[in-house]
Amino acid sequence: MKITKKYALGISGIVLVGTMALGSVASAAGNDDGGLGGRRGNRPHLTAEQKCEYQDQIAERVNKVQQRLTDRLASLNERRSEADAAGDTELVTQLDQRISRLETVQERVETRYGKYQTWVSEHC
Repeated sequence: MKITKKYALGISGIVLVGTMALGSVASAAGNDDGGLGGRRGNRPHLTAEQKCEYQDQIAERVNKVQQRLTDRLASLNERRSEADAAGDTELVTQLDQRISRLETVQERVETRYGKYQTWVSEHC
């Protein structure tokens, strides 16, 4: 084996070990509390008292979200009808996908808020 190959293997080994060491240090230094992680996974949950106390703010927030979703759906439907009239089938397909996703989100918001209202009527 030539000396250059030995040096290349040695340097590659050092780089590999260094990378693994840095990765393990970064992983150990993370402030993970063992939860699911992610942005929403670390958010503290509201207590029952807080849910009752903040019900007006929650309703206001849900109404804003529903209004934004409704406005966005109206805008997308307008764009879809324009694209359909122009004969742009690719854009129509893309807009249909966006509309479908927004309708799914809107249904989820309504379902979750309905469950919340049921919970509030039983516990507050």
